[in-house]
Amino acid sequence: MTPLVSVQIVTWNSAAVIDACLASLAAQHERGFETIVVDNASHDGSADRVDAWRERVPGLRLVRETANRGFCGGQNRAYALSRAKWILFLNPDVVLPEDFLGRAGAVIATICDSVGAIAPCLVRPDGSVDSTGLTMDRFRRAYDRDRGAPPARRTQASPSVLGCTGAVAVLRRAMLDDIAVDGQPLDERIFAYYDDLDVAWRAALRGWSCRYEPTLAAVHGRAARNAIRALPGRPTRTRDQVLSIRNRLLVMARCDRKRDMVRALPWLLPFEVARVGYLAVRAPGVLLAYVEAARELAAVLRTRPAVHGRRSPDALPALPWKVR
Repeated sequence: MTPLVSVQIVTWNSAAVIDACLASLAAQHERGFETIVVDNASHDGSADRVDAWRERVPGLRLVRETANRGFCGGQNRAYALSRAKWILFLNPDVVLPEDFLGRAGAVIATICDSVGAIAPCLVRPDGSVDSTGLTMDRFRRAYDRDRGAPPARRTQASPSVLGCTGAVAVLRRAMLDDIAVDGQPLDERIFAYYDDLDVAWRAALRGWSCRYEPTLAAVHGRAARNAIRALPGRPTRTRDQVLSIRNRLLVMARCDRKRDMVRALPWLLPFEVARVGYLAVRAPGVLLAYVEAARELAAVLRTRPAVHGRRSPDALPALPWKVR
């Protein structure tokens, strides 16, 4: 029987958090799902920990990669093996309540065909809001909407949002197939970071909408480290910074409409110059992001027709710029 949802998890040295994540899947009241875990050549025993849950998590399948293919490569590998009409991207540092998949099934049964994604409410361990969906500002920086807001914000946020944060994303297979570039729902050139904005932006350009659903909630521990500046208790790695800056530029190159980019130049150019100056003084190694973006630019630009080609510019939806 075809499962209701295919849960896809990509691990890379996730031994400290993966047990809690899988335990929450094993405890789900709804049992009509499958779980595909792709381990990106972890060296901390993550894959063995996943394997130990095989008898308790429904339909658990483990793929052991011999090299780190990144979040995008891992999710694409899992997607090729999945069978359901709805896909749940799930980070290994997320814990789901026991009724999450049951509630997801109820929401799926009520949404219209143009909704390609459902954004759950992510909460922090202290109860504050971590995300009510993904948005971006006029500098094309991705943000988790309402991050750090008090718990009451969960039910006050607008149901309309640009997309889902990649940590927990409920995605329609038909949408992922429709936005695929070179046969890939996620662009493996991106590797990790800004992949969720890339998916959300491509989906919006193809006419798909995303719905925020406050009745779907999950706890996000935020084990990932990708800030430009280090946060207390969470060191920042140079490679994470490089990927974040590089991928923002590549996503803009692929998805930004020409007229929007021209109108944005008065604030985008000063922002980029200021960022380069800051990095030159504080983190010169991160300037590699611009070199890597230049190397990938031609390949990414070749994908623009597939993303923009189906609609006339006047028929495209207005994107929700949020000035911060």
